[in-house]
Amino acid sequence: MSSELTPNPSDVNDTDLAHLAHHWRARALRGERQAFGVAQAFEVEQRRRLRDSFYVDLEPDKSAFQTDRPWWKFW
Repeated sequence: MSSELTPNPSDVNDTDLAHLAHHWRARALRGERQAFGVAQAFEVEQRRRLRDSFYVDLEPDKSAFQTDRPWWKFW
């Protein structure tokens, strides 16, 4: 991946990252060999950000079934 032609994936905002990933994937599908690696790098960064944002939102909730009593006591 040539650094003078493409930005570092971690330095780009989410919208531009999606645009760049789409652009480079299209170039790779047209047959450019170097574009495949660049597209892969952008797509990996997109998946990493999506995965990280998904896990940040998940917090354990206390439901009606979760109580403070031990699991082996049924009543």
